[in-house]
Amino acid sequence: MRARDGRGSRRGLDMCSNQRIRWVFGALVMFGLQALAGASVMLSGTRVVLNEKDRETSLPMKNTGTSPYVVQAWVDAGEGNIKTPLIVTPPLSRLDPGKENLLRIMRVGGELPKDRESAFWLNVKEIPQKPNQENVLQVAIRNRLKLFYRPSNLPGSAAEARGLLKWSVSEGSQGQGAVLKVGNASAFHVTLLKLTVNKGQGQDKKDQEELDAGMVPPFGELSFPIRTLKNPQAIQINFTTINDYGSETPEEFVRVPEGAQPVALTPELVPKAEAAATNRTQR
Repeated sequence: MRARDGRGSRRGLDMCSNQRIRWVFGALVMFGLQALAGASVMLSGTRVVLNEKDRETSLPMKNTGTSPYVVQAWVDAGEGNIKTPLIVTPPLSRLDPGKENLLRIMRVGGELPKDRESAFWLNVKEIPQKPNQENVLQVAIRNRLKLFYRPSNLPGSAAEARGLLKWSVSEGSQGQGAVLKVGNASAFHVTLLKLTVNKGQGQDKKDQEELDAGMVPPFGELSFPIRTLKNPQAIQINFTTINDYGSETPEEFVRVPEGAQPVALTPELVPKAEAAATNRTQR
């Protein structure tokens, strides 16, 4: 009897492993498609603002699917902290196909800063009904929206806050590389959507770097590592933000100097033709 070739056995195992990998990958893809297709409860916004002067605020939702859902809603303060002075009602409700309902958010006491906004998260989970068939995969989809509590008599406005950002390019950790520091001198949160380093102050992709943007808290500061800079230097930053309605603001730019502390700069609008060219490059 001929001895089996070890290499052939390995090839057989490799083929078997590849087939398993392809099967698992395909299952994951189908899982993702099913999850996306199952998102039937539509919310009317991407963020919610509760003003101190108002007793409550509301968020409309609608079931655009063909099956009823149980909707669970709650507020958290991030990192699993569900103890907040804000509540949402109803916390649990049934939403039939084609029907609409309102989630109401209100404050129920507790101490919150009066000189700045406070940020929370509104969670809305849609839970499908139990299927009649067996071996059916169901996915409970959760939407997470930013929820801002806004005290009365804050100076300025949320729309003006992006103009009060402070900027600098400083040394990175342990004196290596460079970071972009963005300070917020306003009482409002500023959510940066786009943050582009433009070392050449032109549209050459070689001179650009997209940074991972984030939300700068009131009177706070964030640092963004710049991977393409070995040392701090003056650069141009193009940026956009998100307004109270969840829309992207017009693209602006600032010429950021080198320095240990962020400084106030006056943003300028990026010319429309230049902004359009940048957007085409990003796509």
